[in-house]
Amino acid sequence: MNESPATSALVFDPILPVAVIALAGVLMLALTVHAYLRLGTILSSGRRVVLLCFRLLGIGLVVVLLLQPSRRETLPPPNREHVTAVAIDSSGSMKQRDMEAGTRLDAAKRLLTDAGVVGGDGLPTNARLRLYQFGADAQAVRGSVLALEAAGASTRLHRTITTILQAQDGREAINALILLSDGHDHELVNPAKTGAAARGRQVPIYAVALGKQGRVRDVSARISGYQPYCYVRQKARVSATLRLVGCEFETLNVQLLRGGQVTQTKRLNADEFQELSVEFEVVEPEIGQYEYEVRVQPLDGEVDSANNSAITYLNVIDQQIKVLVLEGDPYWDTTFLHRSLMRNEKFDVHVLIRYGKDKVRAIRKTATQEELRAPATLDQFAHYDVIVLGRGVDGLLDAGQLSLLEQYVKDRSGTVIFSRGRAFAASAAVGELEPVLWGDRKHERVRIDAAPDGRGLAAIRTLTEGSGGLEGLPDVFNGREASQVRTLTATLVQTAAEDGASWPAIVHRRYGGGQVLSVGVDGLWRWGLNAKIDGVNAPFDRFWDQLVLWLVAGRDIMPSRQFSFRPNSANVLLGEKVHFRLAMRQPDERIKSVPVTLLLGEKEVGRANLSTTQGEVSRLTGEFLPERVGRYRAQARLPDGTMEESRFIVFNENLEETEVTTDIGCLRRLCESSGGRLLEPRELGRLFEELNRDKMDATPKTLLKPIWNVAWVFYAATLWFGLDWFLRRRWGLC
Repeated sequence: MNESPATSALVFDPILPVAVIALAGVLMLALTVHAYLRLGTILSSGRRVVLLCFRLLGIGLVVVLLLQPSRRETLPPPNREHVTAVAIDSSGSMKQRDMEAGTRLDAAKRLLTDAGVVGGDGLPTNARLRLYQFGADAQAVRGSVLALEAAGASTRLHRTITTILQAQDGREAINALILLSDGHDHELVNPAKTGAAARGRQVPIYAVALGKQGRVRDVSARISGYQPYCYVRQKARVSATLRLVGCEFETLNVQLLRGGQVTQTKRLNADEFQELSVEFEVVEPEIGQYEYEVRVQPLDGEVDSANNSAITYLNVIDQQIKVLVLEGDPYWDTTFLHRSLMRNEKFDVHVLIRYGKDKVRAIRKTATQEELRAPATLDQFAHYDVIVLGRGVDGLLDAGQLSLLEQYVKDRSGTVIFSRGRAFAASAAVGELEPVLWGDRKHERVRIDAAPDGRGLAAIRTLTEGSGGLEGLPDVFNGREASQVRTLTATLVQTAAEDGASWPAIVHRRYGGGQVLSVGVDGLWRWGLNAKIDGVNAPFDRFWDQLVLWLVAGRDIMPSRQFSFRPNSANVLLGEKVHFRLAMRQPDERIKSVPVTLLLGEKEVGRANLSTTQGEVSRLTGEFLPERVGRYRAQARLPDGTMEESRFIVFNENLEETEVTTDIGCLRRLCESSGGRLLEPRELGRLFEELNRDKMDATPKTLLKPIWNVAWVFYAATLWFGLDWFLRRRWGLC
């Protein structure tokens, strides 16, 4: 424990030079005496003496405070021992055999032995040495350093250093921290931040980098997108991310396999990227669940080729998508759109067109005896997968139906398309359903271009990849400017006028559980007028076909089904939970739970139970934690007696054994920001000698402690000057 401070005699620590304080005191004294001698005709001599004493004592008090009387305290040096901390990386990446001594960990052990830090038995040679091993965190080495194994599943430098800095008790102080590591870090904390924390504790960090930078080569693939289902003959994408280590400017051969057979191949240049995206477009002609694999052919000298592939599943359906078209002011765009959907076998279309007062024309793709009317209940709205609105729709729907339309999107995961900008005569007819409020200002002729958020959509690519691309399409007109754009609205297509101005043309927004799309231009129907192209293959038909399919694929509910069961992903990392969701087109409060059976291959490995959450009656959710890697099947026994199955794969990604290149840059930034530096292996022994010679400063410290800044001094001064003021007023002096 620290000794109590020793206190010496009273000393002065003047705020100003003593000569200045003395001169000020003399001047104030002279002025005070002169002033009170002139009061002879007003006050008696006794009163003059009393006031003069008060003032003289006040001047004396001011002078004393300016001199700042203090007491000198002598503080003995702290009774703390300086120690040196050495942290040895024992994570999995230290198993790499790219050192002369064998593995990186073997090189660290040999370096400590050669530098005299540990003896032949692996124990410290100096009592002022503290040894740690670290991976995900730091822990003290209790036995021989030579017994350490590279078994850590992760490396977290920031947590490690923080733990070491906080581990010392009040009797020890770290004079330096030395790291023996490859700098391979998964915590993603800026090393400058970690170094600054060490510098704040006056602990410089020194590091020796182990391993060869850039000699390790590895490519790992991981599926980056999940499309729960797509439609027969719909263009779908299989996307993957390639993580590259030591592959600069390599040519990568990336294959797409379907059912184990190579169907597509792409050649990519790695350049200097650490991550590279790859995407394949697939089309399935029949329903079913298909397994796709993205595989990178192994490179020469690659450390691990088992992680070169990733698997995903694609569910293909053929149920007809139910579409309702509502138009209160007929125009070419709506006419061409509903006729295009009518020709498409994927859609079952109902159309209501108001062409005069109280005159509505009903059109069905499939004739029935039942009269077609506008939906009047929420369940009737939810019967449709997509509702397309033209203009003047509030002439077809009353206020109650418009409210149900908004509820259909928010609560029933519905999809609404505003195909001609404003759909309602009253601008605020349906709350916030419209993603964009289109203004009255229009541009007669404009061209369109894909916006960043829409360039990856199949609907946009059908236009850009067609004959002549977007430039080959006829101009559109009446391009409206947006007067207000709702939050979370994405622009898929933008327009460009001749003066270079641009603004949204087609926008998309998630609203509640559903989604809304709005078109702010007229004249898309002109894309369907091309004598050289068959009608069903015109750009107009292809665009709307893919756009509607994309919107429907973004719903929880599958077309023409009461129940839709799916996992949250087709690829699950070992150690993470897979979440299941069962959505109901028509909510049924009687359904409280649904059992799910999990199979690995043909063997049952677990069960889960889907249940409702408070306030949610249209969805049931559940979860499962896989314990092994492999291909899983989840079978849900639905309330209608049927069974639905979804497949997913569980994989393991050990970054400690794949991304193993030595990160010298990370270690250098860490050291320099702490006040230390990166060491060469031969410098380690000399550094330890210097640190062992480091002695603590044993010089006693002195501290001046003011004695005037206490409460009673303040109260006494207040009382003194208060009495002076009171007497002066009472005796008639201002």
